Amino acid sequence: MAWGVHQRQFFVSCGRISSFRRPYCTPSPFVHVVAHLLPESLARLRAVLTDDDELTVVADWHALSVALHSQPIDVIVVDPQLGRDDAAIDEREPSVLLTILTEFGSVPAILYSTHTRDGLRAVVPLARSGVYQVIFRGFDDTRERLRDLLDQVAANIFAERLLQVIVPRLVAVEAPAEVVQAVRRLFRAPQAFRTVHQLAAIAGRRRGMLDRWMARSGLAPTKVLILVARVAWTYHYLRAPGSRLKSLALRLGYPDTVPLGRHVRRITGLKVSQLRREISADALFEILVQRLVR
Repeated sequence: MAWGVHQRQFFVSCGRISSFRRPYCTPSPFVHVVAHLLPESLARLRAVLTDDDELTVVADWHALSVALHSQPIDVIVVDPQLGRDDAAIDEREPSVLLTILTEFGSVPAILYSTHTRDGLRAVVPLARSGVYQVIFRGFDDTRERLRDLLDQVAANIFAERLLQVIVPRLVAVEAPAEVVQAVRRLFRAPQAFRTVHQLAAIAGRRRGMLDRWMARSGLAPTKVLILVARVAWTYHYLRAPGSRLKSLALRLGYPDTVPLGRHVRRITGLKVSQLRREISADALFEILVQRLVR
């Protein structure tokens, strides 16, 4: 059960990178989660977090609102059933949680509920409020799925940073809306585009015309954009616990690991093993921007 992702804007707050491996600032958490859950659900969420992640646990909806106002949060994970037994609740009025999710619609939200009639009743009214995914306790909340959702959030946030470099350049030269939308789709789901021709088809343009729009915008050719998008997602999938390069390659549309490794080296100058262990997100961001902008 899924709805479209609504990504928050992400601005670089650190100083300029002095080298690929030693940025001036401390790297930010891989993904910062704020959660309001029942103890058993919270324990399951904690089990898939790593030392690179950050978790903020709140006791009620007011505390959730305070946390969202006071610090950068990457994803909200909440049980919408919490608080519904309050006798003071007026079903005719918007729920407090719906109000919060609407206010912070740009922050991905995961609803973690029970696969029951009450659970579904709590979920349905929130489906259009910026929800990223719905998972049900004891039904589809496997460790693999929980971790995959967090990894997707992290990769999407990084992709949004790159789009903040790309999209204004396309808009400045009045590129067609279909071209801009196709590039957005590429960076949000690079696994859907195995060739430049596929991206060109989505943009409603021939490959040559798509490349000309990139050139007018001061951007690299479309082929490079596709590789940059894949490398960006590769980086975050590699950092996920238990990730396997072969599975990652297949997930991104490669027949095996060899072409993926070749593309990583072409774009970053690094081996895949170095991309996994020896570079921060901010340092990689700078490398990718240098490849994107001409």
